[in-house]
Amino acid sequence: MFRTIMALLVALVAAVVIGAFQIVGLSVSDIQGLIDSGNITGQLAAWGGALFQQLLRPYTVATQATPSYSPLVALGVAGFVAGLISKSHVRIFFVSIISLVVFFIGYVALSLASPIALPTLQAAAEAIAIDLAVAFGLLFVPGIIGAQLTAEED
Repeated sequence: MFRTIMALLVALVAAVVIGAFQIVGLSVSDIQGLIDSGNITGQLAAWGGALFQQLLRPYTVATQATPSYSPLVALGVAGFVAGLISKSHVRIFFVSIISLVVFFIGYVALSLASPIALPTLQAAAEAIAIDLAVAFGLLFVPGIIGAQLTAEED
């Protein structure tokens, strides 16, 4: 249980940190400006909405006219590092599912203007079903590789 929770936390932090600097394009001076400004929650909500939207739509973002591969990298690295920590295929499966749920709830809460309700969640999930499957694969497959590298013999 401890390894699963630690792998989940590391996966979430790795994806958000890589995403913040590569997807959103933040710099240290942007973060310092945010701290100095009075609108911290508003700006964090805007940045978080942009981040979660791209983390959940890696296929769409990568196949646009001006593609960005940062979500692919962020999710792949997060999955691989979580796999190294989890040391188990079953644990990384649950870490991938829970991470995807957290990213999806963040996407719905920060990107969509409607309140969070079951029909809203269902409509949003149906609209990006292929992207959700790709995002799961980007977390799970590198996680399996990382788990296999550090798996313990019984």
